[in-house]
Amino acid sequence: MSRHPNDDRSDMIKVFALIPRRPDVSHDFFHEHWAGPHADLAKRITTLRGYVQSHRIAPGPSGLPDAIYEGIAEVWFDDAATAAGMGEDPNYAEHAHLDEPNFIDTDNLGFLLSEEQVQREGPTVAKDDGGAKLMLLLRRAAGQASEDFATAVRAAPIADAVPDARRVSVAVAIPDMYLEGGEPTFDAVVELSFADADALHGAWSASGEKVLGTLEGTIDPARCAAFPADELRVIWPVAVASAA
Repeated sequence: MSRHPNDDRSDMIKVFALIPRRPDVSHDFFHEHWAGPHADLAKRITTLRGYVQSHRIAPGPSGLPDAIYEGIAEVWFDDAATAAGMGEDPNYAEHAHLDEPNFIDTDNLGFLLSEEQVQREGPTVAKDDGGAKLMLLLRRAAGQASEDFATAVRAAPIADAVPDARRVSVAVAIPDMYLEGGEPTFDAVVELSFADADALHGAWSASGEKVLGTLEGTIDPARCAAFPADELRVIWPVAVASAA
């Protein structure tokens, strides 16, 4: 669950799609449909270098509000232009996109285009390995410039604060997301990976305050959120273009 095979691919763009469940469908339907028919449709999209579904598990840890999302899709692209152009790709527009309203509250979808840095790699991860992870969805403190936030969160010693995490990564919004006054749904995502949900909650109970302490003054805790999840690795491992 920890070391991703693309940990040396810092030039890739990682996109987080923050997915709320359509309120009139059940939790079971959401997760089964997303993992089954929708994942099959997503495999048609040839520009995806990797695709992981993070399925929400409950309860959320203390210290941050619970995220409103039922799932978070993590998708890797070669560059920002390819990521931004996916909506025009017929492999997406004519298949996966048309399926989204069947289980997603599409009016409240959120997105983050990011550059990911790994603070702790951990062991290599196979496609069907188990595990659990905690995703910290971060918003910067009021009045803080986005570039100052990016510098601060990348420099925060998060991995040192949570020694029991197998893998620790920090993904920060790319500057293009702030052009013309734009704002991403969140400014960064921290991912902490563990052997299982019990290990996640145990580690957070022991180290959560320390983790948040490394970000004190950098984030606005009231606007951040916590998202504990299981991973379903749909397109894995993440591949460079020449290997796709």
